[in-house]
Amino acid sequence: MHDRSTDPLVDGITAALVGVTDFGPHLDFFCGRLGYEVAAEGEVPGPVAGALWGTGPSGVEAIALSAAGADTGQIHLVRVPEPLAPAVRPHNLDVGLIGIDMYAKDIETAHAQFAEAGIGWSSPPATYAVAVGDQEVTVTQGVCPAPDGTAVVFVQPAAARGTAAWDADPERLYTELTSVVCHVPDADAEIAFWGPDGLGMSLWYDVVFSSPGFDAVADLPPGTRMRLAFLAGERTARIEVTSAEGEHRVDRRPVQRPGRSLGHSGWTVRTRDLDAVLEAVRRTDGQVTATPIETDDPFHGKATATSVTTPNGIPVTLYEPSS
Repeated sequence: MHDRSTDPLVDGITAALVGVTDFGPHLDFFCGRLGYEVAAEGEVPGPVAGALWGTGPSGVEAIALSAAGADTGQIHLVRVPEPLAPAVRPHNLDVGLIGIDMYAKDIETAHAQFAEAGIGWSSPPATYAVAVGDQEVTVTQGVCPAPDGTAVVFVQPAAARGTAAWDADPERLYTELTSVVCHVPDADAEIAFWGPDGLGMSLWYDVVFSSPGFDAVADLPPGTRMRLAFLAGERTARIEVTSAEGEHRVDRRPVQRPGRSLGHSGWTVRTRDLDAVLEAVRRTDGQVTATPIETDDPFHGKATATSVTTPNGIPVTLYEPSS
């Protein structure tokens, strides 16, 4: 019999929460252009949304999007009637949540198709190299603005790393979310929170690099030295923790709150043991911001859910499905 007590507490980021003013443009973008499907829709009940996100007594309209039926690497759309701030796409040197990433089978074709539809990318496809140990890893990526200040990063991988969508349908043009990005002042604390001694994700690599190609695609000053740590569980999405040497720009964290902010505003994470994961959160200098609450909603199904912040103030909704 398998000893589940030895399993990691989390197996990846289950979903990125995206605040929307109107579902229509997001459904056109993610479903119409990228091939996502509506996995569930309805409402997060008022008591649950209020407890988790501080949205008040009313229910919150919600749509969960998946790629090829994957129950991980999803996009959770939340309608925000009164956002904390106008929609703004974060810069890579801002502090807080940045982009959401997915693989593209042919990034040049993707860029051309978007251009034909009149949708310009803020960064067209570019290739750069990152030294990882004794190897040089080549990355090709581009950035496309999505509605409500969301930044979608398309990556054409030299070697694709486990994606549920491509496992289910190898001919798909785009995958589920393969990673989510945060730019933080204290990378060591964030890595300790998510890593093997915290919530149990593996540290695939942790490098400091400078690349003219990356400066161009990320709109950075020439010669910027960027620290990039890549944390992965057994399933997507993975986490990219970035920290640039030098001065940061705008601190987006005060206006990046699930259910209250537009664009990329939080992460949802499934766990097999909520009590154990909350112990790990406290031990690694995170904060538990809500008392666990029972729910049955489009994002979590029947589950016990709570909310926490990481040591760098990144908002995370944790939930344990009911058995």
